[in-house]
Amino acid sequence: MKHQITQTTLTPELKASIYEAFSKHAIDSVGFDGLAGEPVAFEIMENDVSLGVVVCQLFWGNLHIKYLLTNKEHRGRGIARALMEHAFDFGKEKGCHFAFVETMSFQAPEFYQKLGFEIELKRDGYAAGTSFYYLKKVL
Repeated sequence: MKHQITQTTLTPELKASIYEAFSKHAIDSVGFDGLAGEPVAFEIMENDVSLGVVVCQLFWGNLHIKYLLTNKEHRGRGIARALMEHAFDFGKEKGCHFAFVETMSFQAPEFYQKLGFEIELKRDGYAAGTSFYYLKKVL
């Protein structure tokens, strides 16, 4: 049997069908879907201006920090720390045992370590001499 493989765009419909299949498989395998909820965002505003945002998602009973952004002109004011502390509180309220984040070497893994994250994996060899980090913090 010869198969034809084509490159396609990840449309919202295709993405939804993939997630639905993953969810069904998880439910069939372990009885629930640990990624059923949508990501949530917590944003710090000042005079109708966004200073920063953290996006997190409950992932199989723990807290996945998906994105953290402090706008460049507002860095150094403790905004990222405040956002992360709020995300940790959210995770604790939801019963999470730990938080985890993936980041690149140029995206301040040292910042996460100052917050109590420990490096579980560092993988070198990415473009421009960068490295990938996977970090975890017990809540």
